[in-house]
Amino acid sequence: MSTFSAVPELDFWEFVNCGICHLEFVKDSGGLSSVPFWLTECGHVVCNSHINADQSCAECGSQGIQYTPLAKELEPPMSNWFLSAPVAFDAVGYALRFQMNTMAALLRHFKRKYLQYRPLYDRLKDEHIETKRLKKLVEDLQAENQQLRAQLHNGFVGDTLNENSKRRRLDEEANFSRHRTSSPHSATSAPTPVGPERLTLPPGHHQPHFNLRHTQRSSDHGAPQQQLA
Repeated sequence: MSTFSAVPELDFWEFVNCGICHLEFVKDSGGLSSVPFWLTECGHVVCNSHINADQSCAECGSQGIQYTPLAKELEPPMSNWFLSAPVAFDAVGYALRFQMNTMAALLRHFKRKYLQYRPLYDRLKDEHIETKRLKKLVEDLQAENQQLRAQLHNGFVGDTLNENSKRRRLDEEANFSRHRTSSPHSATSAPTPVGPERLTLPPGHHQPHFNLRHTQRSSDHGAPQQQLA
């Protein structure tokens, strides 16, 4: 089994040099160069011997740039340019981990809210659908009610007209009958004959019984007696 010796941490400062003459910023002894170094606004390192008086970059030729004295203690973001890759990756990884944890916490919060209000959302959705259905039903019933009112109004007017026509005919018939009754040529205007008054027998008298045979027999017996006399 092979073993790996520990790799010393990379220090990027040992690779910093002038972009023109390649003078090292850090000497082999670990000390800094006695020549001042400058960091340009366009991202280049030059020694003091290659600073242009017209404030242009000796490496890329950019005009009107600003120079910053190069040192190991720089302010961000320039200090991040000189970090070693592992350290930079660690910083980026920490920043990434911090941002991801923050966003994950926020997402978990909204997920809990979603699960909390999902039943309410479903209920409100069903109620909204039911409300739309009832609204449509109410509109249909209102339209049907208007139609029935119109039909009822038209029927009431027709019945009123028919009733008025019937009353007019009845009044005409009554007037015609009254006219016939009051006419002198009417058959009903003839005088009605009056019969004799009823005869009433006195108390104690019985009503006689009239018989045709008895009358004839009496007349037959009376005739011989007259002859004998």
